[in-house]
Amino acid sequence: MPSEISQPTARLAQGMSRRALLRGSAAIGGLAVIAAIGAPLPAAAADSDIQTFTRLSEFLTGYQLDPVLGARYFAALVKRSQTFPADVTALQQVVTQSGALDMDAFLALPALDPAAKATATTIVSAWYLGVVGEPADAELITYAEALMYRPTRGILPIPTYGPGPNNWGPKPDSKI
Repeated sequence: MPSEISQPTARLAQGMSRRALLRGSAAIGGLAVIAAIGAPLPAAAADSDIQTFTRLSEFLTGYQLDPVLGARYFAALVKRSQTFPADVTALQQVVTQSGALDMDAFLALPALDPAAKATATTIVSAWYLGVVGEPADAELITYAEALMYRPTRGILPIPTYGPGPNNWGPKPDSKI
């Protein structure tokens, strides 16, 4: 029987005892527990930012919104502006302090901070268009779920193509 086992396997079997295997398994398990305890803290902070963003977006748009799309919009907006989380927090504070019940009442405030209005416009624009960024670096977040299609949902079908340089064909030559 011993001659059937290859030499490297036999050496590994001789060098590794059950105790060593149990110690190694316990050490790996302990590291996994420590990693699991430490990991949720940044994730919880990110979830809080996304929840705040989504709730604020619901106030600004007047619609109940998908939190998964909210996370995608938030990530794309943060990618384009490192100050965006702070801008969202500042806008949320202005909205809360204003006591406005909806976006129309908020926009009717006499002394609306231009920075808060710009942040609100960025958020509403992203949700309605389904796109974040300018044409040169635009990122499509959703096409069919863009809010611009909600008013006519059930009446007009959503087009089956997205915007882009070749959405229907090449641009015609203007010299004709």
